[in-house]
Amino acid sequence: MFPRDLPNSVATENPEADRPGPLSEASLLGAVHNSPTSGATTVTCPSASVYPGLLGLLAAYGVFIVGNGLFTSAIPFQMLRFNASTTLIGVVQSCYYGGFILGAFFTRALIERIGQHRAFVAFAATASLFAMAFSLSNSILSLCAFRLGTGFALMGIYTTVESWLNGSVPNSMRGSVFGSYQAINFLAVGAGQLLLNVGAPGSQAQLLLVLALFTAAVLPITIMQGWPSRVPDNRLARTDANAWTDSVRDMMHKAPVAVPGCILAGLLYGTFYSLMPVYLAHSGFSIAELSLVTGGSLMCALFSQWPVGRLSDRMNRCALSARLAVCSACVSLPPVIMESSWLATASTFLFVAMTFTQYGLIASHVNDRTSPEHRVALSAMLIILFSIGGLIGPALVSAMMAGFGQNALHVFNAAASLSLACFTWGESRRTR
Repeated sequence: MFPRDLPNSVATENPEADRPGPLSEASLLGAVHNSPTSGATTVTCPSASVYPGLLGLLAAYGVFIVGNGLFTSAIPFQMLRFNASTTLIGVVQSCYYGGFILGAFFTRALIERIGQHRAFVAFAATASLFAMAFSLSNSILSLCAFRLGTGFALMGIYTTVESWLNGSVPNSMRGSVFGSYQAINFLAVGAGQLLLNVGAPGSQAQLLLVLALFTAAVLPITIMQGWPSRVPDNRLARTDANAWTDSVRDMMHKAPVAVPGCILAGLLYGTFYSLMPVYLAHSGFSIAELSLVTGGSLMCALFSQWPVGRLSDRMNRCALSARLAVCSACVSLPPVIMESSWLATASTFLFVAMTFTQYGLIASHVNDRTSPEHRVALSAMLIILFSIGGLIGPALVSAMMAGFGQNALHVFNAAASLSLACFTWGESRRTR
């Protein structure tokens, strides 16, 4: 929810780099506070005060993503209440990733101007307003606009949290902190699926629960101590136009798989989040069963991240990506051949566990071959490519499902996975 289940985007940095982290040695002694008037930086408190703020940030992010996970899954049921077609549901869900693309261009400048602390509150409030407006509207155009705004706000949340984490920890802690961040993301999205059992799916009461979670996410940010008032994160500096051009040219030369790989990953991730609840509902799954399948799938994705990542450090990343993509295609097809609830469940678990590692593998491969001065602009470009896939996928597959039946979802997943396998296998042969 887009992907990621959007990925380590703007915050990606090599922890082994020679350049010191934003807080350098001072981060080991205390929190950094920037004077709003003079801009001077001082160390004012012991290191212990940083950790309540760090825990508060992760707690706030987790609560917010629980709400967003519930919101993403409740939208199809809310639209089915006024007899919206599968195609229209897919179009509205695609607008979420359109908001991500807009956010990639505008949110960084806002965060740099007002700081992460206020930016998190602003984006959380914006998401709450768009979610409230969504719950009160039945017009397709309005729903598209509100979903676009929600995606814009979520892009701001992701950028704020990742840049805040990067600026608040030394290089020696960055890997473990971001590992916790990824784990919280999958746990929170999975928990959001389980909340579909609270009230009627897509009901006003359920959307009010989404608003409550969005609002509650602001509390740890505003009441916990130990925050840097403005994190000195030079990754949020404006990027010159020629730097973007250079980064794309460098990416296409050194890692041609980046463009098709990220778009295909966005197609697969976005289609799962947007249309898997629709497929399961039309396949006869009850709401309790549906929430268990989608939530359990994301738990499988959580548990597959570390072993796949560790394996990718020991072999060619693209070769591993190709093998996983072929396996994803194979496990997608059995529900097309034989209709069975247990087979559909097992297929979904295995598909998500393997497929939801793809963006990380591709992004890691691209960053392995990218010069450090282009890495920030490149990370933003990877998000845009991923969001393009998320924008196209739900609209395309919903039309396929409307024309050819619910199993078109599995056929598309198999075809997209095989296409990804072809690109990544070709890249592995080239790099080998």
